[in-house]
Amino acid sequence: MDLKKLTGKLTTIVAAGAMVMSIGGGVVWANNCKDEYAHMSFDESAGEYLDYTSSRLKEDTSCGYIKGIESSNGYSFNATLVGVDETGYCEDFELIDYDVNPGDEIWMYNYVKENGYNYAAVKCESNTGDDYSVGFLWSPDSV
Repeated sequence: MDLKKLTGKLTTIVAAGAMVMSIGGGVVWANNCKDEYAHMSFDESAGEYLDYTSSRLKEDTSCGYIKGIESSNGYSFNATLVGVDETGYCEDFELIDYDVNPGDEIWMYNYVKENGYNYAAVKCESNTGDDYSVGFLWSPDSV
């Protein structure tokens, strides 16, 4: 085999390898997927059964994300990704509720961005009449 043919085959193999690496080697991340810690306290007897996280920019139509970290009594809570605009928290579209326990990781399907909202928050509701608190990580977009 002459040097010209060998060089041509090597070049083809290297180019093919580079193409495969460029296609399969990259991880695609959604936009605002950095987890943020939130803490909520509930006491239904005092009328404190509902609370919202602060709002965060919702950059795409991907799922939101929530991970239950702790619960003072081991109880779950109900979480829903809602829209936020200049008037406040917006729930005027189809909402999907999730029951969150400590240790749960949930990709939260939602229609926040599809309904024209550029910000999202987590609506949190007590699942029991007891006084308890929960801690969790969340992000408005997911990977």
